[in-house]
Parts: sequence; C-alpha cells; structure tokens
Amino acid sequence: MRIAICTDQYLPMISGLVDSVDILARQLQKNGHEVRVYAPSLPGSIADAKVFRFPAFALPGSGGSMIVSLPFGALRDMRNFKPDIIHTHLFGIAGLFAWYTARRLNVPLIGTDHTFPADYLHYMKLNFPPFPYLVRRFSAWYYNRCAFVTVPSEKLRKELIDHGFHRASVIISNHVPADVFRPLFKEQCKEYLGISGKTVLIFGRIAREKNLEVALEVFEEVIKRTQATLVFVGDGPHRTALENKIKEMGLESYVRFLGVLRGEKLVEAINCGDVFLMTSLSENQPMSMLQAMACGLPVVVANAGGPPEYVEEGKSGYIVEPNNTTAFAGRVLEILQNDEHAQALGEGGRVLSLQFSPESITAEFQEVYTKVLQNHVR
Repeated sequence: MRIAICTDQYLPMISGLVDSVDILARQLQKNGHEVRVYAPSLPGSIADAKVFRFPAFALPGSGGSMIVSLPFGALRDMRNFKPDIIHTHLFGIAGLFAWYTARRLNVPLIGTDHTFPADYLHYMKLNFPPFPYLVRRFSAWYYNRCAFVTVPSEKLRKELIDHGFHRASVIISNHVPADVFRPLFKEQCKEYLGISGKTVLIFGRIAREKNLEVALEVFEEVIKRTQATLVFVGDGPHRTALENKIKEMGLESYVRFLGVLRGEKLVEAINCGDVFLMTSLSENQPMSMLQAMACGLPVVVANAGGPPEYVEEGKSGYIVEPNNTTAFAGRVLEILQNDEHAQALGEGGRVLSLQFSPESITAEFQEVYTKVLQNHVR
C-alpha cells in the first residue's frame, strides 16, 4: 500500500503522539509499504526524503506544543505520491488538509484521535464556556468525515460519541518497543546519574494540564515517612512555575530535573525510578506510562482519562481517585517500602506492555487499512 500520514506534530518535537506516528511510519515501511509523512517544518527538523515538510509556527505561550501548519505545496506532492490511504492524526490544519485532499483524490481517510482537545484550550486562553463544548463538537464533526477512526482508549471514544460522533471505530493502543524500553540494573543507573535511595519518577512533558502541583503535594507526604528523591524527566512551558512551587514548599534538595533525554539515556533515566507517578487528569494513553511499565516500573495513576484502562489494579500498579494526595502517597509508600511487592508489580506491567509491540499494533492498523480499502468506492 501507499500510505500518506498527515500530522500537525512530528519530529523533532517530543510527545507521545510524535512517538506514535514515527514508530507507525517506520514499522509500515519495514513491512514493505510506501509511506510519506506530511508534517510541519520546525526548528531542528532533519531532511528526510520520506517526509514532506510544510511551513509552520508554534503559538506563543504553548512551549512549542501548539502548532499552526501552513501546508503549502502539500496537495501537489500528495497528487504525485498517489496514496491508497490517507491517515490523519488529530484535527488541526494538517488534519483539515488531509480531509480536503482525501475528497479531491477520492482516497479513504483514516483518523486517529490522540487526545482530549478541550484540555489544551488554556494555551489560547479559551478554557471557559462555551469553548470546551465547541471544540469537542468540532472534534466529533471532524472524525465523522473519516471512513474509519481509531482511538487508544474507550474514554476518548465515549467523549467523541457524547458529542455526536457516529462513524465506525476501534481501540488501537499506541506502540511500545519493548526491546528498547526494558528493565536495566537499577542501582547502576542511579549511580550513573548521581541518584541515591528510593526514587519517585515523573516522566513526560512539564505542562499546566499535567496537574503536577498535586504530584508535589503527594511527594511532600511521602518524604514525611521515608527518604526519597523526586525525579523529573522531560521539560515544558510549566517548568519555571513548578520550580517556584518547589522552592515555596522547601523541596529543592529532594527534587532533580534531568531534562529532555532520548535513546538509551532516556531508558537509563526511567530505570532510576522505583515507582512512576502520574497525577494528570488529561491523559488519553500516555506513552510515558507505557514506557515506564515496559522498563518494569510499578505505576500509580489518577482515575481519569485513559490510563486506568491500561493499569491492572494490584498487578501492575494502582489507580487512585483524582487529587486524593493521601491515597496517592499511601500507594507510593506501599511500593517504596516493599521491594518484593514493587518487583511483582513491575513484572506485571512489563508483561502487559509486551502486547503493544510495534509489530502487533502496526498489524492492527494494516487490518483497518485493508478493510477500508475493500469497502471504498472509486
């Protein structure tokens, strides 16, 4: 097949969506398909013959996460590529381009929804009624234009349905390359990074919607009863505000920021953690959580969004009611203070993550492509 992938977010950006799109494109190519990615040109973009880059800019104040794409020349390139399938990720300008092009070329459009869009309206200072409702309605309207839609969580599909979505859809997880994200010798990783003792890991984009102030309150409760270090892996627009909060709470000596890491250094940093903590209320299916599980970390997550669908309570981690700092701290301490229990939870998460290999998840997408092509009328 000849598959065109359209996205408003792509390398060198760092996000779960970007990881998902990149892994899918590479695995499809490995499986013998011709793939062309249509993505924004961003600072640090590397030339790639299989990627068509169009002009773009980031919205001020978004920390580079909200991209305005200008897909000049993309339609001409798409005509030359002659795709059998167009696969769109999110419903931004690149998504609208994908829809328009699919209609012009009479090619079926597959949509993948990655996120709860209303959770990001604060970047445009529109996080008040009626805008959250309107953006959810627009999301449902957009995905109704697709021949078929995939989502990583039932929670997200329900939100779409509640706002008018009615197309055929299926849940397909994001990919986790378990050969890359894997357990390493924890103490050696800690020594390498200069970290000692028990470690609570927060991994991902440091952004307002991640509810990280609650994570600080949880950690404050934890260190009242045991010695531990809070390690942040990642960066983002909310880091300065978070650092100020850490100083205000007197936690500077207990917190480490490792910044943005890639490749083996990222895997080593994840393995420094004894427990992965996620207090965010805006997640769909966070790649950071799946990658931590693949590295053998027990997880403690909020009962919100999609993460509870991928955590086996008491087998790979725990699900805690949102913002309940006492319950969060209790579960984190339960893991930190019982090495045998922590190891069992970590092994459970590792086993769960193995079913999300790039090979198996890409095979699911290929089944969708084949089914849609068989039903498409030229």
